[in-house]
Amino acid sequence: IMALNRLHIGLATFKFGLLAFIFGVVAENKKPASGNPVQIGSMIRCNYPYDPSIALGSLSIICLAISSGFGVTSVFFSYKGKSIPTHALWRSTALVAFFTLST
Repeated sequence: IMALNRLHIGLATFKFGLLAFIFGVVAENKKPASGNPVQIGSMIRCNYPYDPSIALGSLSIICLAISSGFGVTSVFFSYKGKSIPTHALWRSTALVAFFTLST
């Protein structure tokens, strides 16, 4: 098994973040403009054609969650056996602000 290092975690974060962005953009562009109205009795129902936007949007959310997981792992991951104590990380105002805004 290959050991994880900074490069692998960084590339995984980038890869899944980029995939989330691409899937999100494609999902937005594939949305149908409008449905076909069909009258059923006194009600009108809109039938939308099949579109892949739900699947692409779901893939985007999954890739975003994976990318966020790798991002959090990169903060708490020990490099070369050395790790920063967690209580020291939470004393950093910038890191607390980052986690607050990113979640």
